[in-house]
Amino acid sequence: MSAAATRGRVLALAIVAAFATAPLGLAQAAPKTTSGQRLAPLELDAPVSDESSVHGIPGARPGTERWIVHFASRSFELDAFRTAILARRPAVEVNAIVADLERAVVVDQAGFAGELERLRGTIVAQWWLINAAAVDIDPAQLDALRALRNVASVEPDRLVELAIRTATNANNHNADVLQAQGHRGLGATVGIMDTGQDSNMNGTGRPHRVYYVNGDPNNQTGGGLGGSRLLINRQIGALNADDQNGHGTGVASISAGANWGTGGADDGHAPLAGIAGYAIANQVSGGASSSTTMASAWQSMAADRAQYGIVAANLSYGGSPSPTNSAQRALDSAALNADIMICVAAGNSGPAAGSTSGSQGAANGLAVAALHPTSFVVADFSSRGPLSGDTTRFYPDLGACGVDTVMAARNDETGDFTASGTSMASPQVAGAATQLRGRFPALTALETKAILLSSTYDVSASNPGLDRNAFGMGALKNDRAHTVAAAGHFGTRALTTAAPLQTFTVPVVAGRNYGIAIAWYRIALTTTGWSNVDLSVRNASGATVASSATPRNLYEMVRFDATATETLTVRISLTSISGTTSQNVAFAWFEGPPRGRLEPFGAGCIGSGPIGPLCASFNGAGGTLTNQTSAAELAYDLTTTIPLTLAGFEIFSASNTGSPVTVSAALYGVTGIEPTTTPLATTTVTIGTTPGFWRGTFATPVNIPLGRFWIGIDHGATTTWVSQLTAGTANGAYSRPAFGAGAWTRSSLVTRSSVRATCALVPAVPSFTGTGTPTIGRAFELVASRAKPGTAGVLAYGFSNSVFAGGPLPFPLAAFGAPGCSLLTSTDVTSVIFTSPMGEWRSVLNVPLDPALGGAEFFGQVLIADRDVNALGFVTSNGLRIVIGG
Repeated sequence: MSAAATRGRVLALAIVAAFATAPLGLAQAAPKTTSGQRLAPLELDAPVSDESSVHGIPGARPGTERWIVHFASRSFELDAFRTAILARRPAVEVNAIVADLERAVVVDQAGFAGELERLRGTIVAQWWLINAAAVDIDPAQLDALRALRNVASVEPDRLVELAIRTATNANNHNADVLQAQGHRGLGATVGIMDTGQDSNMNGTGRPHRVYYVNGDPNNQTGGGLGGSRLLINRQIGALNADDQNGHGTGVASISAGANWGTGGADDGHAPLAGIAGYAIANQVSGGASSSTTMASAWQSMAADRAQYGIVAANLSYGGSPSPTNSAQRALDSAALNADIMICVAAGNSGPAAGSTSGSQGAANGLAVAALHPTSFVVADFSSRGPLSGDTTRFYPDLGACGVDTVMAARNDETGDFTASGTSMASPQVAGAATQLRGRFPALTALETKAILLSSTYDVSASNPGLDRNAFGMGALKNDRAHTVAAAGHFGTRALTTAAPLQTFTVPVVAGRNYGIAIAWYRIALTTTGWSNVDLSVRNASGATVASSATPRNLYEMVRFDATATETLTVRISLTSISGTTSQNVAFAWFEGPPRGRLEPFGAGCIGSGPIGPLCASFNGAGGTLTNQTSAAELAYDLTTTIPLTLAGFEIFSASNTGSPVTVSAALYGVTGIEPTTTPLATTTVTIGTTPGFWRGTFATPVNIPLGRFWIGIDHGATTTWVSQLTAGTANGAYSRPAFGAGAWTRSSLVTRSSVRATCALVPAVPSFTGTGTPTIGRAFELVASRAKPGTAGVLAYGFSNSVFAGGPLPFPLAAFGAPGCSLLTSTDVTSVIFTSPMGEWRSVLNVPLDPALGGAEFFGQVLIADRDVNALGFVTSNGLRIVIGG
């Protein structure tokens, strides 16, 4: 027997083995139905948001408004306080420093208080954390207020609105595996600045069980209120600290709650950590707060830092993007001086670019975007950068799960509170920081920030068309952050004008993936400028491997795949300095397995699977979706200058659920200038998770005359993105509430759709592709398409695309009756597949959570039974290289 014949026999046996495991014969095959197819040294002030306003919020006395006064100078600084905090001095010592600061601010502002009294104004709050005070004053006296000695500026107090089981598992942030190892936040405390905490659960006189050790109110070893882990619950705003809204209780349960016993309950990120509550709500409806209240809360938290061991904090409210806003100065001062890792919600005003006018700047903290769990697709509502008023500052900083989050419910221990928002994403990061610093107490907040950034998971593949102004540096991954800290891959260096460059080395291994981040604080809180530091990575020959030099972010990060096993030099370069003579910069680096990828290779051969040529389209090349939803049927405009016989269509869209979604679709003719009320034909289309063209096919081709026609898509469940591009040719759509019936109105949402119509069918080459990124502990999808409908096939996996049965690949199959067809992969594993009536097959593969799989590589190809084409009775697809990432 010849070598070719031997290899042909091996292939035949592989095909037979595949069909031997099939539950049905070819003639009886029941295909899975699916119908979709995815065809310096100079300090520069930055432009910032305008903080001017005609009025402040109403003051306590009728006829007055609340304004915040910033002073030009004062007689004291916070160096002693900051030094004591960083040195982990005893609480009694820090408390004494705080008492001195409280006395000093009263003395410093005494002259101002007297002058204010003559203007019939009243001091509402005095702050040592920032050089400012809040006052109530008749607005007619504002010019006189501005003219007082030592007054640098005045700012109107403003109203600020409120901006988990799956989230902590291996497919997402993976706090669970760390908790199983005993890392549960013990010894650390998270500060929750929100609507309050449920300290009197439904009138029982004790806190909600979510605050108790192991969720058990009988376990009173928590050291806080009623023996719980709720150490304090301070009222800062007008409302009682016993949560009147529910938002604060839910947020705390994400960061550090214990399992509260319902079917949807789970431990938060740090379930043994202390919780310090700061209630800032001034009204029940909406839980609104103000800049004055927030600044006072940050000062209170900073004062409590040493006594209660507060290492991280969360604020899930909106705010100001301006760094000179009083609440933002206080936030940045608390991070800088009290060593607190602060996390804020990025905002819920997406998906438009720059939708951050009500977002907190949080220059010294981390702003968090909301992601769908498991898929890590950015939520439609999550605000997008750049930061309003500071257009070269990327925003947000990272992402976390914030869609359909299950939380503890205020005054209810038998139910859940489920909500979506960046309010739910931010406490994921605060909880992760608490868990991390509980295990590694020597970490500073700045080092924690660098570690959390360096260890993020790259979500760009899940969000095509979007960039870091949607998801920051990636998704939070607790386990990777702990890997960085445990390996000692972090540190802090000081940069000065005399020594503006610091370096360290990183040994890398070819093929592995690396993330390196640096972070620093703004020091001068009264200005919009801060130090600028650049990051670059070089090899031994001096060539740059990766670099990052953003002009306005207070961190830099690079990701790269090592091309050689070598030692790289990381360069941290000071390009400008502000507010200090020595700028501390923290660094961290993460090493992971290669990133997963799906790479088609080789060519298939023509079968009898149908594909319709395009015969009408708008924006037929696709583009970037705006990621908007509409609870309606949308009929997308198309037009033709000749009569057509339509076989189907392709709509540019994506599922926003993390899984493919099948929706109804229809073809409409024209009545007057509108679509017909009744469809000419109906079908379904399965829309996958990646933006692209997804195909629907009509059971029978439909003849339409020249002129206008429409493709209707049922978006009513809001599980699919509207086909609306960020750029392209202008066109439109009609809308109605229910699919297939009712009156049409012109849609104001759709102005640039992307839709294509397909006509007479022609044979196609089977295609083998995939969606998602093959990654340890995550799922991705394999897709065979353009195949013969309703038939069987073989999925072949192998460990080589160069050798098969002792001979080279590709292996031509012409000698076996399939001219133009070739085997492209070894057939180490085979299985039977069945194509749908649309000529497709899909399968979701879950990669086990096994670190040994990182970097694993294998190859795949599908062989489709197609007796209409050749004597062998099979045609082949292209090959697909599959690399498992870490």
